[in-house]
Order: sequence, then structure tokens, then C-alpha cells
Amino acid sequence: MIVTFPHLGSMYIFCKAIAETARIDYVLPPATSNRTREIGEYATNESVCLPLKIILGNLVEGLEQGADTVIMIGSGPPCRLGMYDRIIKILLEERGLRFRWLTIPGVFNKEAFRQNHAETLELRRELTPANLLRFPLAILTGWRKMIWCEHIEKTALAVRAAARRPVEADRALSAGLHGLDRARSLPAISRAGHQALADLEKVKKGAHTPLNVLMVGEVYTVMEPSINMDVERRLGYLGVAVERSSWFSLHIRKGSRMDRGLLAERQKLLDMADPYFTYDVGAECNFSVAETLQAAREGCDGVLHVYPFSCMPESSAAAALSVAAAEAGIPLLTLVIDRQDMGLRIDTQLEAFVDVMRWRRWGRLS
Repeated sequence: MIVTFPHLGSMYIFCKAIAETARIDYVLPPATSNRTREIGEYATNESVCLPLKIILGNLVEGLEQGADTVIMIGSGPPCRLGMYDRIIKILLEERGLRFRWLTIPGVFNKEAFRQNHAETLELRRELTPANLLRFPLAILTGWRKMIWCEHIEKTALAVRAAARRPVEADRALSAGLHGLDRARSLPAISRAGHQALADLEKVKKGAHTPLNVLMVGEVYTVMEPSINMDVERRLGYLGVAVERSSWFSLHIRKGSRMDRGLLAERQKLLDMADPYFTYDVGAECNFSVAETLQAAREGCDGVLHVYPFSCMPESSAAAALSVAAAEAGIPLLTLVIDRQDMGLRIDTQLEAFVDVMRWRRWGRLS
């Protein structure tokens, strides 16, 4: 068994840690590139959203490098991610690729466990007792790495925006993630995480006061820099600290349905969106609206809404967000991402957005 999995932010560190600790062979697909996009675009049409194309490209590249088992994240309706496993299976088979498939459910319910049980019947025969005995430690190791990755990423978002030379924050973040990836024990993970924080603290601050922006939208687009045109870094270089609405650990906790405090908090957000949606539209749609209202109440300078072209739930959210943001009195920038989005166009939009927020806060432009 040689597993592969798609890229999603720093999730690859979590997946690698589980495979390495459980001593299961794996193939990490190359970083998402133009070739990755081209593979997905060639095999699909313009109505298919960008995340499916990128995920398809990641998996093709992983299988080309020798993997024979695909690990894929699942979801539920009405987001089409819930159909991705079926669609991608067909597209991979049409390319003549041979593979086994395992879906990690988006919500851990009885139906998901039944599907997972059927998919893992063949795979379990290839796991040795040693593999199975190491799984608890593998999950713990992966979880610790994920929490540390997210902690230093959040820290880097604030440090980059306040830094005299933001590139120094980029270097510290890259070194920190690399150190966590290489750590092979729980104490080593802790040492690598603390070292990354120490390196970020050494970054010298500039004389400016950072603006604060909340980024909401479709999960994959929010979390994957190759999809969202690396807007976190672009805004950081403009002196803007970004708070991301989606983190991988958040969605694992939500899917497990074991964190009652988180479920209660999510229900409050759904209730907050009631004036704009009378039912759960799906994916992060209702939460995008509610979190925008919450950001306005907490004094955030602006909201950035990102989603891929043709995303059905977030297209619905965009219409409601324009009304909600106007009524809440908070600047809103919506970025619809597709393959035509070039860096220069994104930079122009972000610079104008930052000028609006600066004018509102200080009564001056850059």
C-alpha cells in the first residue's frame, strides 16, 4: 500500500506524520503548479469548480509517482465536494490509472462509517499488526503537528503585517513548518514549535499600525494559498493582518461532533445569519454571513470573501454578504477565483481595498 492525498495548506504535514508514524508508505504530490491546474482543466469543463480541478491534478501527480491508494476528504450536500469522490474516481479511471480509494468523512455519522468500512475492507488486509498498534500514536503525532502548524501560521499572519521587512516573517514561517515536518517525536514537535515562535518574535516591527481583515468563504479556497493567489501574504505585505475563518483542526472538531462547545458556537452563528438565510444553505455560506456581522461588531477593519468560480453555496453567500456588510458598515471585498485571475489584478483590488480601510480608520489614503 502506497497512499497519496491532495494538498490543502499545511495539511500535508498532518497526513505525512500519520503515515510515517504508522509506517505506511506514501507519496506526497508535487506542490500545486500550472501543470496541476492544466491536468484538472483538461479533464473537466468550465462549470466544475477550481478545487475539484486542483485536487484531481494533485491525485494524478501522486498516482503517477507510484501511489496506489487515494485518501480523499468528503463532505455533504449541497456543496459538490460531497460528489467529488465519485467524479474524480471516474476521471482517474478514464486516464487509465489504477488505485484504491478511502474517503475521510466530513461528518462522522453512521452513513459515513458504513461507507468507510466498505472502502477499507481491502486496505485493512494490507496493514500489519505493527501498523495497527502504531495508529493511536500516529493520530496523536499528526494532531500535535497540525495544532502547532496552525499556531505558528496564525502568529505569522500578525507578525508579517506589523513587520518592517515582511519577508523575514515568511522565512521564519517556512523554517518553522519545515522543522515541524521533520520532527519525529512528541518532544521534538514541541521544540520545533517553540523555536518557530521564537524566530517569529525576533522579526522587527515597523512604525505602522496594522489593519485587521477577516477572510471568509469556501474552505478550500480560504486554506490553500495556490488557490487564493496567496492573498494572506499579499495583504500582509500591505500591512494587513488576516484572520482566517477556516482551519483544518476546526473542521475535524466540527465533523467529529464531540466538541459540544464548538457545536453550540456554530449554532449561534447560524442563528445570527437568520435575517439573511432562513435555512442552512450549505458549506460555509451561512457562517460567512454571520462571521462578517461578528467581525463588524468586534471592530474589524474589513472582510475578504474568497471563493472559486461556480461555487454554489458561496455564490449565494456573496449576494447576502453585500447587503449584510453594508448594513453592518464594514468594507467588503469579494474575490471570485478562477484560472483567469492574475496576480496584478488581485494586487490592484487589494490595494484599493486597503486604501478604503485606511481612509475609514485614519481619514487618509496610502
